[in-house]
Amino acid sequence: MKSNISAYLITALATGFVSAAPFEQCPSKAFLIQGSPAQMYGVDLVSAKTTVLAASMDFSTETNNDSVNAVGFNYQDQYMYGFSKQAPKSVVRIGDDYVLQRLTVNGLPDTNFYVGDIHVNSETNQAIYYLYHPKFGLYGIDLTEEADEYQAQLVAGSANWNLAIYDFAFHPHSNLLYAVESNGDLYEINLDNQTPTFVANLDIAGDTGANGAGYFDVQGQFYFSNNRSGKIHKVDLSTSPVMGYTPTAAVFTLGPTSNQNDGARCAIAEVKVTDNSIDFGDAPMPYKTALAHSGARHLFDPNEDQSNLVYLGAVVDGENINTQADLQASPVDSSDDGVRFVTDFVAGSTSQIIVTAPNDNGYLYAWFDWDQNFQFDPGEITVNKYRLNQGDNSVLVDVPSDAVMGATWARFRVTDGSEANPITASGGVTGGEVEDYPVTTYGSLVYPSENGWVTLAYEDQWPFAGDYDFNDLVVNYRTKLIEKDGQALGYKIEGELVGIGASYHNGFAVRLVQNSGSNIKRILRSQVNESEISLIINNEVQTHTVLEEGVNEAILIIMPDTWSYVTNQSGCSFFRTENGCYTSDKVSFSLSVSLNAGVSSDNAPKYTLDPFIFGAPGYSHGQFLSGKEPRSWEVHLKNQAPTEKFNQSLFNYPGSDDASNNLFGYYFQSPTGLPWAIEVGAQWAHPKEKVDITHAYSEFKTFAESSGRESTLWFSSAKLENVVLRGE
Repeated sequence: MKSNISAYLITALATGFVSAAPFEQCPSKAFLIQGSPAQMYGVDLVSAKTTVLAASMDFSTETNNDSVNAVGFNYQDQYMYGFSKQAPKSVVRIGDDYVLQRLTVNGLPDTNFYVGDIHVNSETNQAIYYLYHPKFGLYGIDLTEEADEYQAQLVAGSANWNLAIYDFAFHPHSNLLYAVESNGDLYEINLDNQTPTFVANLDIAGDTGANGAGYFDVQGQFYFSNNRSGKIHKVDLSTSPVMGYTPTAAVFTLGPTSNQNDGARCAIAEVKVTDNSIDFGDAPMPYKTALAHSGARHLFDPNEDQSNLVYLGAVVDGENINTQADLQASPVDSSDDGVRFVTDFVAGSTSQIIVTAPNDNGYLYAWFDWDQNFQFDPGEITVNKYRLNQGDNSVLVDVPSDAVMGATWARFRVTDGSEANPITASGGVTGGEVEDYPVTTYGSLVYPSENGWVTLAYEDQWPFAGDYDFNDLVVNYRTKLIEKDGQALGYKIEGELVGIGASYHNGFAVRLVQNSGSNIKRILRSQVNESEISLIINNEVQTHTVLEEGVNEAILIIMPDTWSYVTNQSGCSFFRTENGCYTSDKVSFSLSVSLNAGVSSDNAPKYTLDPFIFGAPGYSHGQFLSGKEPRSWEVHLKNQAPTEKFNQSLFNYPGSDDASNNLFGYYFQSPTGLPWAIEVGAQWAHPKEKVDITHAYSEFKTFAESSGRESTLWFSSAKLENVVLRGE
């Protein structure tokens, strides 16, 4: 190798012209040429750090106004070679000063080549520069000996390959050539038999357009760069994939984007970490953490003032992690201090984390391995480019309802947001930090289901029958008990206010009690952590006192007066119960309640709990309640006992239609068993205003009077003209 270079220099000196010197050693960086006029970049594949090596690549005696393409690195003579379409079209040699030198090559067709690489035969030391054009085929130019003129030879049959490729690269230890089409199709080209073979589609969805630069390293790892996204993908081709396995691509790092892109690299150079200026994660195998598996990593300058860096917590430091063995030998990263977990991760719930940032320059990404398949899948991105403010940031995390219970991992990455595309859970970027954390997910008991509802409907004329249209308050409703290791952690109660057909003002509340005959389970007020109650109605945090005062039981006031939360349609007396009055938006609510320690899951109430309506304070609720507190009037589901706030004397009001009996546990039902509140196991079409429920649902009376033993599907046989349909 040295003798060839020396001979060339002697010849050059004799002719009076000296070109640029070759590169001193086989460089580990990748060379990337972009734009017109051509610009040369150096890309550190480990860290994604990009350096401008030449802002404009010119010929020694003329200005280059065009691009250079089809670039390859010849590690026999340590020069790069490419093709310039600036007239006259020619092969060019590039030395360490990045000045272009034209070479005379005979036998090439009059066209522009943008696909090329150099194959060095380790046994013969023969270096051949190959150029490919899908119309004209593959041409080889022997560069082994310095010459005044070179001869190009067409590879037989290559004009029929019809490969839609924009670059290719030679494997350093074989005669195999690899290329990736724009759609992700990987091809292997065997020069021994001049045959391209389709290997696999690498599934690089989202990276459309040309893959304009291809490289290898000495381990037989193949890298290709997408022009549009700048992503550099890595594929393990240490063994020929046509030998029986299907290769896959992973984002290795992020390079610069361009509409024109070509690259080269010394294929016998290693790609590895050489210092501690790169931050890696800590998640164990098989999560992608080490460099060998395209692990998540961030380059930072350890000499820079940390106040100027983007990171999480109080500090960032680096590790030298090339392989899994390096990862196992490395202590846990002490700089992983930027994320605090406020609440547990419960399937189907929203959890809170606190993320600490030293400045306002960071953007947060987070992945959770919810399905515990030991990888951070693209669909598991939970936080996507969230802008961080200096100090503590409260971030909400939605836990999927199908999250697997048990120990798993989460990965947090922060960058300055300058990337052309959102980053992934693996691969390298410049700046920022990655922090991995072990987390645990827990289960929950949901009623009726994660995405389903029951409907609650109330009559507010109790203890009188009234119009019995069951639309004075209509609510879609579901509950969730959150539990961990046999302990009840809290509740989440969600719903939406669907209709109000009442002239009276009613409040809506839920008591944490479960009445199963003689087995009553209840939560006391003292068992609720009042400081961690959160109530959101129509996306607004509520400030009224939710946990009712002056009682022993845990009673949660969701809406003190339901009328104050709705916007009635113009010309309508009620909310979504009259003909032509169905366009007003429903009112959504979400209540989260944490319990103090010591409540076992077995003793915690479940399912419907006790949702009820009560008289809104400050409003009249009929003559029979004159002189009494409106709050002392309640309506519950059939046979659910009232709360401590209820005025027991109302059970004996003269002339009422109620047949409640404390002795037998009968509550809120008529002498024939008809209720004043019902729960329907579906999103229910409630009766229109002044339509008796027995006229809207002919089987309801049979169902109620039989205590639910007969006509169990009464709610599915509505008279459509008498009900408010779900789509209305």
